[in-house]
Amino acid sequence: MDAACQTCEPALVRTAGRPPHDIDIVRTIDALKLRVDSGSMRYVRGDVPLEDMLALARSDLKYTIVSYLECDECGRTWFWGLCIRGAPIYESVEADAPAGHSWSAVPARERWA
Repeated sequence: MDAACQTCEPALVRTAGRPPHDIDIVRTIDALKLRVDSGSMRYVRGDVPLEDMLALARSDLKYTIVSYLECDECGRTWFWGLCIRGAPIYESVEADAPAGHSWSAVPARERWA
């Protein structure tokens, strides 16, 4: 097993909740955005920018909101997803996952921002 990456793995911020509902969405988004802004992770593709994911999820206009990011330190690709009826997901995926994702339309920003 590879050594833990000190860049991408700690981006996931947990709460005292019960898994899988133990992820602090706001703090995880902030941690991911900080890494992207600093250049230690790269935003590959997503439905909306990281900072807009929660607003779109709260609108209930799109069932799932996803982003793919790549870690500059270890090279792994990460899936960060929110679902209006389920737990958030932060998991390492294959590098070609963004290309194979079944992307769906995002409602007009005026409706949810």
